[in-house]
Amino acid sequence: MTVLVRSATLSTFDILAKGLRLDVPSLLARFGIPLQALHDPDMLVSYQGFINLLEYSASLGRCPDLGLRLAQARGISILGPIAVLLRHAGTVGEALALASRYLFVHSPALKLQTQIVPGHPDLVDVVFDLSHAKLTARPQVISLALGILCQGLSVMTAARIAPQLVMLPHPPVADEDAYRQAYNCPVQFRAPVAAVRLRVSDLKVEVSGNDPHMKELALDYLEQQGGKPHSLFSDRVRRLVRHFLSAGHARHTDIASALSLHPRTLQRRLAAEGATFEQLVDDVRKEQFLELIGLPTGPAMTQIAHILGYAEVSVLTRSCKRWFGATPRAMRQRAQKP
Repeated sequence: MTVLVRSATLSTFDILAKGLRLDVPSLLARFGIPLQALHDPDMLVSYQGFINLLEYSASLGRCPDLGLRLAQARGISILGPIAVLLRHAGTVGEALALASRYLFVHSPALKLQTQIVPGHPDLVDVVFDLSHAKLTARPQVISLALGILCQGLSVMTAARIAPQLVMLPHPPVADEDAYRQAYNCPVQFRAPVAAVRLRVSDLKVEVSGNDPHMKELALDYLEQQGGKPHSLFSDRVRRLVRHFLSAGHARHTDIASALSLHPRTLQRRLAAEGATFEQLVDDVRKEQFLELIGLPTGPAMTQIAHILGYAEVSVLTRSCKRWFGATPRAMRQRAQKP
């Protein structure tokens, strides 16, 4: 299975890589990442490909702190609409809870959770984990993730709180001072987890300049894009199908990969809700077709066929006759009558 992540995670990579005199197009091609991903933050790319790209680039460019530099260059804004949501949460604790709930929109592989430190009820660890998605999380991507977390906490609170400790599960691959300066706190290497340690009291600190209206707008947007975390599974699949169709990658294996699931698991979960993948795809195509033919200056039928993921217009025509008992042209005439 290919676990995916929004290509926004590549933000500023090209600038840093060029500064290291690296050939960016060749690097991306080597790890199966389209060049377009540098310009389209919502494109979905292989997360393991991105992880391997960082490691290889750090080695090739002799830049062992590449992950740290990426985190400092963009920070929390790399998360796009999720960053907007976090910046307008009421408190740090609420921001972390929202991050835990909605990070699946950025990538279903991401997992963030808070845990009270055993024996220290006044301390809490914010733990970052990719292992459940069967990804090999290597030093650069861990440095990047925890760097974004630390920078985000600083931005959200106008530097009113700072981590007590950053824990990395690997030995240092860069100078230890680089880690301490980037995280602005002590660093523990070869730790059992990748985590940022805070005081429990930090969770109650208000987020600077939060706006409840902006938070609601960000929530609405994220739920439209990825569905509510606890909504019907079939609704999440339906949204992904709509996103993937025009790229021609709306097979059940593609959607399963985007959700970090085995294809058979996807089919079972849909069946539990009385749905099938094939029927969902057909429904989405039907809905999109009606939307497109209703546009006053809508696309040509060949373009509509492509948007719906059909190889040619004749296939669209057969589907249209099955849906409505009429040809696409006849349906467009009906839709555009005054």
